Amino acid sequence: MSDPASRKTRNSDSFVSSSESRVESSNDEQSKEKEESKSKSPPVMKTNTKKHDQQEAYKAMDDESSTSRATYAEKNHNIGKNFETEIDTTRELNAKKQKWAEFSKKIFPDGKLFLTRLKSKEIQDLAEWINTTSISKLTDLQIKWDEGVMSEMDYKAAKALASVIKNKTTITSLTIIQSDIDNKTAEFFAEAFESNSQSTITKLSFYANKITAGGAQALFETLKTNTTITLLSLRSMYLEDEGAKALAKILEINKTITTIDLAYNKINAEGAQALAKMLKINRTITSLCIEGNNIADEGAKAFAEALENNPKITLLHLSSNNIVSEGVKALAETLKTNTTITTLHIQFNHFGTEGAKALAEALTTNTTITTLDILDIYFKGDGLTYIKMINQQCALNAQRAQIENNIAGALDLLTHAQNKHKVNITSVPEVNNLIAQKLFDLDKAEKLNTADVINDPNSVFNKYT
Repeated sequence: MSDPASRKTRNSDSFVSSSESRVESSNDEQSKEKEESKSKSPPVMKTNTKKHDQQEAYKAMDDESSTSRATYAEKNHNIGKNFETEIDTTRELNAKKQKWAEFSKKIFPDGKLFLTRLKSKEIQDLAEWINTTSISKLTDLQIKWDEGVMSEMDYKAAKALASVIKNKTTITSLTIIQSDIDNKTAEFFAEAFESNSQSTITKLSFYANKITAGGAQALFETLKTNTTITLLSLRSMYLEDEGAKALAKILEINKTITTIDLAYNKINAEGAQALAKMLKINRTITSLCIEGNNIADEGAKAFAEALENNPKITLLHLSSNNIVSEGVKALAETLKTNTTITTLHIQFNHFGTEGAKALAEALTTNTTITTLDILDIYFKGDGLTYIKMINQQCALNAQRAQIENNIAGALDLLTHAQNKHKVNITSVPEVNNLIAQKLFDLDKAEKLNTADVINDPNSVFNKYT
């Protein structure tokens, strides 16, 4: 039998053993849990699927709403932009119509429209107005736009203006004044005439521009086939001898131009000689102006020779050409026999008293010259006497021309008139003989060189009518 102490010890040992056992067991469990904890994956957090789907739906709705708003905004922007464009177009059209109305108001009763200081845009508006509107009262268009170096915009305007030539309009006369038209611009007009050789334009004038022989050549080429232009003026430019020679060559072919103006183009004797040679061949030109050049005596002599072989030329303008005595004497010699020239401008040359005397003597036999311009401020003494004789004879010739015209007119009326017996009045021999006698008498120069005619030129008219 064990003693209490011994039991106490055993119990104590048993308690310790049991505690240790529990501790070990606890440690084992904790170790096991730790191991299991290490071997297990981290827990996954659960999500609310329904809420997520709602959020995605809201997001989609927001995206769709944003897209709709963007589309709506873009549509509104386009509508607004189109509306603004439509407004701008309407304003531009109204402004254009207003400009057209201003053009129309400026047309003179005789059909002339003269516009100055035009901008390039206005030139384009003008061309569009002419090409798209029936303007029956516009026949003569004269333009002067701002001077300066031609820009691309100016070329665009010039091309638009040239298009008028291609279309059928009422315009028969086109003049471009002091607008710095150059060679490139001249080519636009040349192309227009080439594309329409039956253009309505009959009078073409480029006055005081910058066309040289090179640019003018393109225009000249169109004259080979053009059958409408009757007047060509290239006054105050830079054609020089080369341009004059090029034109002369073309005019040997052209059969429609009657009036040429080449004043102030720096043409010398060589160019004048080419033009004079052309006059020996051409039979349509009646008026040639070569004023303000430098043809000198050699050029004047060439024209004098040409006049001997040209039965059509009626006006020759040779003022301010440095012509002295030899040149004017050659012209005077031609006038003794020429019966076609009615107007000769020869002022501002340097031929002096001897030249004036030669012209006065020529007019004692010439019965067709009605205008011979010579300024008397350059003459003294005998020179003034010769100038007076020239002016007097020109006045008599003018009166003679008037009488002849009146008789011709009366003859034309009589030819078509019928008497009560329905017989042409000119079928009566006595009437025919009377008219023939009057015309015969007028052909005698001395008939007009009487004191009665000099004092009262109308006396001749009264006598013959």
